[in-house]
Amino acid sequence: MAEPTDNLPLPKRTTPTWEIELLLSGATVFALVQLAGALPAWGNYLLPRLADPWLELGRLMLLYGNSAVVLLCLAFLLHLGLRGYWVALVGMDSVFPGGLNTDRLQAGPIARSLLEKRWTNMDDAIERADNRATVVFGLGLGLALVLATVTVAALLLFLVSLAIASLLGDSRLATGILLALMALWIGPQLAAGYADRLFGHRLRPGGLPWRILRGTLSAYSWAGMSRESSPLVTIYSSNVGEKRSTWVVAVVMVCVTVLSIALAAAYDDDLGPGSYGLFPEGQRDATRAVRHHHYASRHEPGQTPGLPFIPDLVARDRYLPLVVPYVPTAHAHLLERCDRGPVPRDGAGRDARHLATLGCLEAGFTLTLDGEPLALAPEAFSDAGRDLRGLLYMVPLGGLAPGRHELQITLTPAEPPKDGAGPPAWRIPFWR
Repeated sequence: MAEPTDNLPLPKRTTPTWEIELLLSGATVFALVQLAGALPAWGNYLLPRLADPWLELGRLMLLYGNSAVVLLCLAFLLHLGLRGYWVALVGMDSVFPGGLNTDRLQAGPIARSLLEKRWTNMDDAIERADNRATVVFGLGLGLALVLATVTVAALLLFLVSLAIASLLGDSRLATGILLALMALWIGPQLAAGYADRLFGHRLRPGGLPWRILRGTLSAYSWAGMSRESSPLVTIYSSNVGEKRSTWVVAVVMVCVTVLSIALAAAYDDDLGPGSYGLFPEGQRDATRAVRHHHYASRHEPGQTPGLPFIPDLVARDRYLPLVVPYVPTAHAHLLERCDRGPVPRDGAGRDARHLATLGCLEAGFTLTLDGEPLALAPEAFSDAGRDLRGLLYMVPLGGLAPGRHELQITLTPAEPPKDGAGPPAWRIPFWR
């Protein structure tokens, strides 16, 4: 063992910020991992409550935000691993300052010569490990900042689009206006940059084309849309090369986006992963299938249900409460087509408007019990404990024989089904 010293000497070219890097990565990575799990849960709660155009904004913000968090998690975790490897190299070099000693290896001359030829001395290995860790830390943080900037820019453009759509009298135009504004915002920068690369060296400084290109690029630079606004990424690109850095950035962005979407999908899967590909899991209208979504007793604690449900598998009372949650994502079209008249000011008018709205929702659903239509008037229902709004049907069970029975709820779709598919329907079996 090497003699202990008060201060372990590090290689002269060691990155001076290595201690701060370790502190930041170690202190934040666990919080970021928790946040990466919380964002999909929050999105799963929020998105079904939104209708266009806010639904598109919510999806966009959650995708960008969760991608940035996932990117930071991966970068900091990888950085901790690389820094750990660097620490191990420094420690081993201190314990064995002589480096590689092939005389103590039981290897033949050919294997020994190959090892000596390909061996990297410890100083170079330590420096490379140090540099790799710093590059991962800096590039990961830089790309996360780019995603944050894009998220804020998209939010501002969306608010402008929504304001324009509201002035035009149709908020549903906001998504199309947003795409047009994004094209108008990004298009000139791409065109100016491309023209600069092709013809910039031919233009006379001070001439009109030169001034137009310079003014366009200066405007985007002032708005924070140029390379100097992301120095961590730019310094990397300028040293490893534009093509290589473009591929690295593209691969990283695609990977974190796919992982972010996969995390959201995994959270939405109540039953969890496993080798269940051959198991006959019932879809919403499958026969002889009991789905946990349709029974309040089978819901997860704190879950806000989005599908019709009854209390339990077995109905023992004279009436069976059936709740059809109102989900703006799926049911907003029922109210958009509803003629409820002007907003009244008196109590009788408000009650009439309430009944008209309830009638529009009632007309959007068809109920059957064991194949026979149910002519039931629903009640407006709310449950503050689960942040739930919907319709409540009290299904009479008097005279119903013991055994299996089945409720079916069919939704009138916003558009006619294509390819011969039927309208959305949910089957809820129960036993008497």
